[in-house]
Amino acid sequence: MKFLKKLASVILALSVAALSTMPAYAAEGFTFNWDWDLEDERNSDHPHCKSFFMLNLDTDTAAYTLNPDQELPMASMTKIMTYIVAYENIPDIENTRITVPQSVEDHLKNTGSSLAGIKVGEELTGEEMLNLLMVPSGNDAAVALMEYVDGLYESGRLTSSNVPHPEDPGAPEGEEGAMGEPQPDPEGGITDYSNSSYFVRLMNEKAKELGCKNTHFTNPHGLHNDNHYSTARDMATITKYAMSLPMFTQITGAARYKKPATNMSPEEEILSNTNRMIQNFEDPQSGVNYYYIYATGIKTGSHDQAGFCLASSAVAFGYTYIIIAMGDMEGYESGIHYEMLDSATLYRWAFSNLEKKTIVSQGDVLSSVKLDYAFQKDELLLAADDNVSVMLPKSVDASSIVVTVEKPESVQAPVRKGEEVGVATMRYADEVIATVKVVATESVARSDLVAGWEQGKSLLTAPWFIAVMAAIGALVVVYLILVVFYRRKQRQLRRVRKFRDL
Repeated sequence: MKFLKKLASVILALSVAALSTMPAYAAEGFTFNWDWDLEDERNSDHPHCKSFFMLNLDTDTAAYTLNPDQELPMASMTKIMTYIVAYENIPDIENTRITVPQSVEDHLKNTGSSLAGIKVGEELTGEEMLNLLMVPSGNDAAVALMEYVDGLYESGRLTSSNVPHPEDPGAPEGEEGAMGEPQPDPEGGITDYSNSSYFVRLMNEKAKELGCKNTHFTNPHGLHNDNHYSTARDMATITKYAMSLPMFTQITGAARYKKPATNMSPEEEILSNTNRMIQNFEDPQSGVNYYYIYATGIKTGSHDQAGFCLASSAVAFGYTYIIIAMGDMEGYESGIHYEMLDSATLYRWAFSNLEKKTIVSQGDVLSSVKLDYAFQKDELLLAADDNVSVMLPKSVDASSIVVTVEKPESVQAPVRKGEEVGVATMRYADEVIATVKVVATESVARSDLVAGWEQGKSLLTAPWFIAVMAAIGALVVVYLILVVFYRRKQRQLRRVRKFRDL
């Protein structure tokens, strides 16, 4: 019976541990009522985008989500990944000079692309190309960067350890090293470089490396292709990583970029950022001023299938948030950038209603566990291995957080201070908001005497030992019975002999 109880408890513990490690996709973030503070004309009574993912970067806490895992076209938000791949694969990108190839013009013909206005044969540095990619959202800059990296690959000049020479068939993911030709799109231009560009292959490999589950790239600019898609969650992951790279936040946070004179453009040119949240003026088309004082970037995107999309960031009161907004079809049809208005609304709500709370401090005792083989000590205290801070509504008291600890039934000495013993899970409103390792609060030596005694007791109470001893006992009883019968028989025989002798 005890064995069955132990087995059941082990199964239950494993089930709890498995469930606790599953991502809480069903109910992430905090409830936001879109009709709040409607006296502010910039607010709305409903979300206009199909999908949102709002992330607090200070605590890595999801503040608000709406269909965060819905696969959608991301349009020019694609260029965030283009920036990553270009920056990480072009040596000395700040100073490397790139000549715009003829393919840029050929591949974007009849696409109605967003362009930076670079010319075939024009020479620019990699840093200038990155600015033209992100500020005016130049599809021509995206193709130029892709072609340059592909040229490095074809010539064998890429030094990354995971990049094979083009003549080497052992390319990543089982793909051949040699590339094919891009396939023209029936509606004009080229939107699928999957089998022709090593750059696009790197984009997909980077997405996998970052942990993106529902993202696939076919081009570096975001023109529509049925196999080119992502999710708000994945784009938040990509954006968060991009923000750690040099120059990214500086470039994407600039309202304008001054393109220097080049070999084909003798005068400087001022190009405006497509992100109206960082430009304080009234939009001439919609008559709306989309400026948000705390906005710091990042990247817009739009086309007929994607609607308006936006990856944005905002910093205020010591907090940094990013929002991925995808699929604003209502605004795209009306010419109003609701994806920007919705994002500003979410920022105002978060800055007004959420705050960072430390719910567990390093060293806080969260539980205890039975300790075996220690002298005069049968319990070990377990403490948090690190500080745990999350974003929570200001009205929530940290004491309302429910903490549960998954741990073994017992641990055996010796134990080192700081040794991991289990995991504590913090929940708010039945949602997992954080986890932290729990560790031993002290070092405990093993007592050989106690261990021997405990092992002896365990041996004496073990079912197999009891069964063996019972069997031996039964044999002894049988032996004694046989001895008794034998002696009785011997006495009877002696009596018979004595009688015969008479």
